[in-house]
Formats: sequence, structure tokens, C-alpha cells
Amino acid sequence: MFSILSPIKLVVLICQIYAALVLFIVLALFFIDPDISKSYLLKIVLGGAGILEVTLLVTANFFWRKLWARFPVLNDYLFPDLNGVWSMKIHWSNNGEGGVVAARATVKQSLISVSMEVHSEGSDSETILVKTSKDSESGRPLMHYMYRVVPKSIGEEPSPPYEGASTLKLFSEEGGVLRGNYFTSRNTKGHFVLIR
Repeated sequence: MFSILSPIKLVVLICQIYAALVLFIVLALFFIDPDISKSYLLKIVLGGAGILEVTLLVTANFFWRKLWARFPVLNDYLFPDLNGVWSMKIHWSNNGEGGVVAARATVKQSLISVSMEVHSEGSDSETILVKTSKDSESGRPLMHYMYRVVPKSIGEEPSPPYEGASTLKLFSEEGGVLRGNYFTSRNTKGHFVLIR
């Protein structure tokens, strides 16, 4: 979910802490009772690894939002929870013409992934890739978003699908607004504004 501490680095860090803790426990048990069974020590190590794996899996998929709600500072230090339905305005421009289209964006976020689907009257879009980071100057959360748009066939021959990209910045001081410019493979461009 966040580039500041990637999921792989986070898992490696947790595993290193676990390995150090297990080593300490095993050495302590060995010094307390030098005749301790190696199979007993192996059960401790494997049992702890299993518990750690289940804990990480459950936390990454279910409880991370409760952690973020309980410790709001995580929104600032790591990355904010963007889950939910957003009202979206798509300001578009194409060959001197332009306009605004209303849409609905649904953001699904876990501890290690983010996706966004956008639905408007004329098209649906799906996530190709989302990468989150923080602006190096302001520290503002960024969502780098690549997507595929599938136009709807409503009374006419639909256009073929096309791809687009955008970098959305989160403006928390404005009540949690995501906004940023976009461009597409059809040489169109514009601006997204998302409000929760």
C-alpha cells in the first residue's frame, strides 16, 4: 500500500524481529535446561512461525483499518485509508472541445494493495496499476493510477477500450479531496476531482 515502507520490506522486518525473538527464547530455554529436546524447540519455532503468518494475513486483510482508526497518526506517517465510494468529476478536453462528466469511484484498499473502479454514464474503468507514495516536497499522499476505460454501447457503436494514467494528490485539509490531471492513449487529457 505504501512506498515509504514496502510490503516486502515490512514482512522482512517482521521476520527478522521474529527470528531474533525465537533465537533469544531458544537460547534461554537451552541455558535453563541443556537437555531440552530438539523436537520441542522445533515445535516452538514452527508453531510461532505459523501464528505469525496467520496474524500477518488476518491483519493485512481485515484488521489494518481498525489499527488506522485507533491510531490516526498512521494516516500521516504511512498512508491514509482511502477505502470507500467517492463522488467524481471528470473534466475532459479533446481537440478544443471539453466538458465535465459526473462519475462514481470505488476505492478498495488493503494493507498491501489499492484498486479503483470508476463508473459513469458512458463508460466504466478498471485498475491496471496503482502505486502509492508521498510527495517528496510536501509529504502529501499520492496515488499513481493507471486504468483501462471500457466505453458503454448506448444507442451507437461503442469506442474501443483505451488506457489512461493519472497522479492523484490527497488534500486532507479540504475534507479529503483527491485530485490530479490525467491523460489517455486517445490523446485526451483532463482533470479528476474526487470527493468522499
